[in-house]
Amino acid sequence: MGHQNILTLVDYFETMNNLYLVTDLALGGELFDRICRKGSYYESDAADLIRATLSAVAYLHDHGIVHRDLKPENLLFRTPEDNADLLIADFGLSRIMDEEQFHVLTTTCGTPGYMAPEIFKKTGHGKPVDIWALGVITYFLLCGYTPFDRDSDFEEMQAILKAEYDFRPSEYWRGVSEDAKDFVRRCLTVDATKRPTAHEALQHAFVA
Repeated sequence: MGHQNILTLVDYFETMNNLYLVTDLALGGELFDRICRKGSYYESDAADLIRATLSAVAYLHDHGIVHRDLKPENLLFRTPEDNADLLIADFGLSRIMDEEQFHVLTTTCGTPGYMAPEIFKKTGHGKPVDIWALGVITYFLLCGYTPFDRDSDFEEMQAILKAEYDFRPSEYWRGVSEDAKDFVRRCLTVDATKRPTAHEALQHAFVA
């Protein structure tokens, strides 16, 4: 993939039983670890990271690719510097689809806390699942915890199906703008057809 925010496949090797992929070296670690270390990100820094990731997602979607497992553990920094490029990695669950085949992807996949409602419903899904995941990631970046974290997997799934979340406790959201919250709300729209596309999301005031 030819985008500065997508981990590049350099080469591959096959043996009788294994396939080995050679990619760019990403020395900066996972976004997840940085969030855990920082607690949360300043809104402007979070917006920069989401803008870069959205740009890469738009590139993937333009080429008919749905990642299906976007999460902070699959976003890697190229170098340890604070301003290093953020790279989308781990395409193990990604699929290629045509625009007309929105309902072709029906297998349950991904990491539950970042999965869109339509994946749980098994009614078919496509590019909008990546936008939902970016909404969860944005929320996580801004406050340091995820929106649908519950005591059990079932409760988490029920919260996702109804988009039951809020911007509380208030002390974690002090100083976060309405634009940022609106961006999260739009990405976490239960009806996949009403979620913004990656290109539309890039025009939102939070990242524009």
